[in-house]
Amino acid sequence: MTARLALLGHPVAHSRSPAMMTAAFRALGLDASYEALDTPPGTLDATLASLWSDGYLGANVTLPWKSAVRAALGSVDELALRCGAVNTLVRTDTGFVGTNTDAPGFARAVIEAGASLSEQRVVVLGAGGAARAVVVAAESEGAASITVLARDVAKAGALGLAAGFGTPAALSAIAEATMLVQATPCGMTGGPPGEAIVAAVELSRCAPGALAVDLVYTPQPTPWMLAARSSGLRVLDGVGVGMLVHQGAVAFERWFGREAPVEVMRRAVTGAQ
Repeated sequence: MTARLALLGHPVAHSRSPAMMTAAFRALGLDASYEALDTPPGTLDATLASLWSDGYLGANVTLPWKSAVRAALGSVDELALRCGAVNTLVRTDTGFVGTNTDAPGFARAVIEAGASLSEQRVVVLGAGGAARAVVVAAESEGAASITVLARDVAKAGALGLAAGFGTPAALSAIAEATMLVQATPCGMTGGPPGEAIVAAVELSRCAPGALAVDLVYTPQPTPWMLAARSSGLRVLDGVGVGMLVHQGAVAFERWFGREAPVEVMRRAVTGAQ
């Protein structure tokens, strides 16, 4: 019987997940399908019920439902609770369990890029879902310190030590950072201009050789990456795409209990750019 999987979100037509997952299924000879299901406001509960009654093995969840789906599920795991969001559903005998693969996906992508989160003094830019996943990954991998910089300091404070852009605390954190992670949509195709985040952070205060990461993966290179490189930082290329691929790989492993074909998945993603 075909293992059916889906992506829930609104909109979803732009997503690279179907191409990535379909390539993985073909590479391993799996009888499985993956479809993007546009899930407009007011339809989430009905869609989840249909997935269950139709025997779906699981699903990925993207914007705007990563937080809302938690309340609709009977069970979520510890990682989803820590991340404050669910991006993957796994079928069990009693219902779908929600988990989050963004945090382990980010950690794997950093390692793949030749670095480590362990003992890093991490500064995270942004306070949304991606930033939360980065914080959880950094905590799990033993970062020495984590500071979140955002315009909404109250929202950032929910993630831990926080400061507003341009404040003395922010300037101090930037000067002491060994890794800066750009986790806002600034610079993304269709998002706010990348120059906005560059202007908010005084990269000249960073220590030479500090690591710079941008989760935005299209277009490349981003204004943040260019500015970081010109300021003497070591830019970890490919972490944005790597996080997308590895979060998908972690989900694949949860669904099928076997190692995902990461390089096949990466080629499917980059070939779609």
